[in-house]
Amino acid sequence: VGIFPEFVDGYNILILPTTGRYFQVPLRCMQSPDVDNLLVAGRCVAGDKVSHAAMRNMMACTVTGQAAGTAAAVSIREGTSTHHVPVDAVQRELVQQGVRIS
Repeated sequence: VGIFPEFVDGYNILILPTTGRYFQVPLRCMQSPDVDNLLVAGRCVAGDKVSHAAMRNMMACTVTGQAAGTAAAVSIREGTSTHHVPVDAVQRELVQQGVRIS
């Protein structure tokens, strides 16, 4: 649903955002595997230790917050749950909001 500069700080890993590389933030990391229509954002997103070290900073949290809110709005507009919301529709809406997704 978006990208974030490669920046990992935690668990004895430090990669500063000077490489010009970005990583993708998937919608699925915000979806609960057990509860339909529940999206989590910020430091609560799913992932392993390295991805958590990358996603725990506040700027990365804003990426997931905007994406979760947009996914919820698109799911209502599409008449579907957040688990079945079309990712391409969410991405189109995010691009209209000025978000870089690639």
